[in-house]
Amino acid sequence: MTPLQKAKNLMDGGQYIPALTILETLNVLSLKSENYRLLFMSNCWFNLEEYDWAIEIADRLLQKNPKNELASQIKYLSYCKLKDYDSAFDEIIGFLSYNKADHYKITLEELLTDIRAGFINDEDIISKIKELALQNDCLK
Repeated sequence: MTPLQKAKNLMDGGQYIPALTILETLNVLSLKSENYRLLFMSNCWFNLEEYDWAIEIADRLLQKNPKNELASQIKYLSYCKLKDYDSAFDEIIGFLSYNKADHYKITLEELLTDIRAGFINDEDIISKIKELALQNDCLK
């Protein structure tokens, strides 16, 4: 078993600190393995409620791979946990402006529900979310 797989198994078992210990020592990885390493690290920090670290590492991954939807979603959710909703909306809107939604489809549907319930009132944000939902076949 590779160290990367061992770290993932630990992470999947909720053992985030031991997983991070392994992930932080890995170096000289292929691009694909490095992308997984950063994604796993960001996920671990998120689950440890260290949202600033999760954002920073997810951002490093997105700089290498701007199409990584899971990294973008970790950033979005971290901003939400920090109650930085402007940055959260910027993240989802920025990502979906250049990429199609897969995991974000559920998030878009939840945002549309929040709009209908009156929880989101900014007309610019409402307009952009509806536009992105339409582009990603989320409008019903």
